[in-house]
Amino acid sequence: MKVFVNNKEYSAEPEDTIIELCDKIGVHIPRFCYHKHLSVVASCRMCLVDIEGVKHSQPACSTPLREDMRISTKSEKTKVAQKSSMEFLLINHPLDCPICDQAGECELQDISLEHGDDHSRYMQFKRVVIDKDISPLISTDMTRCIHCSRCVRFGEEISNVKELGLLNRGEDMKIDVFIESSVSSELSGNMIDLCPVGALNNKPYRYTARTWDLRQICGISPHDCIGSNINYHTYNNKIVRAVPSENPDINQTWLSDRDRFGYEGIYSEDRVKKSQMRVDGKLVELDFESTPSEVNNLINNNIKKYGKEKIGCLISGQSTSEELFMFQKIFKGLGVSNIDHRTKESNFDYQKNYPLMPSLGCNLEDLDEYENIILIGVNIKTEYPILSIRLNLATKNKTRVHSFNFNSLDENFDLHCKKIIDHSNIESFLNVNNIELDQGKTLIIIGPSVSRSPNQSNILQSISKFSSSIDAKIGFLTESCNSTSGWLLGNVPHRELGGNQSSIIGKNSYQMITDKLPSYILYNLEPEHDFFDKSLVESALESSECNIFFTSYITPMIEKYAHIIVPITTFAEADGSYINIEGTYQTFRPIVQPSKNIYEGWSILNKILKLNNLGDYSVANIRDELKKSLEGLDFNMSKTDMSNTNISPYIENKILKESYRETNQTDLIVRRSESLNQATKIKNKLNYKNMNNEVKKSYIDITK
Repeated sequence: MKVFVNNKEYSAEPEDTIIELCDKIGVHIPRFCYHKHLSVVASCRMCLVDIEGVKHSQPACSTPLREDMRISTKSEKTKVAQKSSMEFLLINHPLDCPICDQAGECELQDISLEHGDDHSRYMQFKRVVIDKDISPLISTDMTRCIHCSRCVRFGEEISNVKELGLLNRGEDMKIDVFIESSVSSELSGNMIDLCPVGALNNKPYRYTARTWDLRQICGISPHDCIGSNINYHTYNNKIVRAVPSENPDINQTWLSDRDRFGYEGIYSEDRVKKSQMRVDGKLVELDFESTPSEVNNLINNNIKKYGKEKIGCLISGQSTSEELFMFQKIFKGLGVSNIDHRTKESNFDYQKNYPLMPSLGCNLEDLDEYENIILIGVNIKTEYPILSIRLNLATKNKTRVHSFNFNSLDENFDLHCKKIIDHSNIESFLNVNNIELDQGKTLIIIGPSVSRSPNQSNILQSISKFSSSIDAKIGFLTESCNSTSGWLLGNVPHRELGGNQSSIIGKNSYQMITDKLPSYILYNLEPEHDFFDKSLVESALESSECNIFFTSYITPMIEKYAHIIVPITTFAEADGSYINIEGTYQTFRPIVQPSKNIYEGWSILNKILKLNNLGDYSVANIRDELKKSLEGLDFNMSKTDMSNTNISPYIENKILKESYRETNQTDLIVRRSESLNQATKIKNKLNYKNMNNEVKKSYIDITK
């Protein structure tokens, strides 16, 4: 339909509001309470505009368009209305901009400058609100609050965790937490971004830097397989803050707390800053320039001494695509077939008929098109918090979500069905008669708890047969952020780059550890946390004659068993790329510069490759070869069909430790985030405190 804005004609959709049209055509309308992903409340009245034929100015956020409507955003009537609203909003607002972290990016400052007056008619004392310590992540100065209610609506509509609410009315109105509670959800930091003033701020960042001194660089989340886009803010070559970078296809305008505060782990005290080599039983510093040749000599001497089949090469799925490419290029070029990135698995019968790469089975924005989603072995709330937002919106539409997991954790979205199942019983449970499904499309999502099960292959086969019987799609959520590249780029013992079967099938990660090989190369892995069984790894490293660690951090086991330690960059200090779980390839550049004795991961691997005359690459060359290798691949191979796979029957003969990953335990960087660790402690205490006595009896309280 035809409408006029400031005497210019525009075409609009019938369902658009004035503010939506103006945002599309680039006409600025000030606002506080309005946000494109939240419901419209029209409470701040800052977006008042003049409409021809209407006596009073109307809120642009809630006024629908009509044919031949004439709107003025610059008339005197509009200016007076907006100036009056601004004057009203500033009645109680404190003049503390010089000490406010929001200064420089404050919507109230900007709008006051453009639409406010130079004086106020209100001369009464400003009211003061006493603040509570609501979170280790969010600082509060609620005297600054203008009651836009964005934070409240976020909890009610987006995260589905109602942590803040509007209390009282009129002069006594305030936003506060519920009685004896705190803000502790995995998505709570988004309220910082939504707050248009300085009422809710980033507590770890507080008083660290001024906004105008920050440098912004876009990166990709290294903490889960969703691949959220993040803007990192740096000051004096240090990351001091992370905020979402809008990507409507992946994380929209949101960010999980893990992605927002996980960067703190980069600055942990146990960072490795120099190469070290064991001499006479002690680790001594190794010259930066000579490290590549020392490592290369050690690798080649071990191959000659023990044989190619006796070398174990293990790399983390948290590594970049460039690192994964170079790692397999070196060792497969040297004839070593024992290469794997699946270090938390113990059952590998499934691997021959596994998809070309694990994928979600659909795009993230298409999840709400399914009538049924079946979650198996995953808790979205703690393991993939940003995905909770998509599933919450899907359940409000038409999707019925069923959860079958090995623990009793709740979700932040409505579940049609929730059952706790033992890993050994899930095969028999997967039956059409046991699951009530709506007519329509069904997606089965397999989580990382299945991959950690000793009968993983049996479960995958049962799921494959079940999906065929109901004509459902199968998708995966992986343990690591870049497991997709681990598979595609040949970091498995039975496939080459691009998915072709290897002529020689090497040992998988579990076989490498249990066979106690004489030499191990571990890349970006912590023996204490990143393996199926910590005790088996320690036993293998203890009996090994040579252990080479490429790592960003030194742990007690690395310090005890390493023969050589090579310091490598984290994601924030190097060029890199990830392939997320929907198959989107995303690149990023260095956010900060590393210490001078720390190697970029792909760079040290390239030096070793060059020393063996196997090639010489730059980041651009690697990416070109990646594109060539992946061109023409039949990604229909990603369909999971294991119904005819020869899988050994599972015999339960040992105690299985059933566990789940805390939000802050997913990788070696986020494990070291002090703010997230504090938030997790508070959340666990609150959860335990709110349990009834009968439930408490089933828990073991462990303190350390």
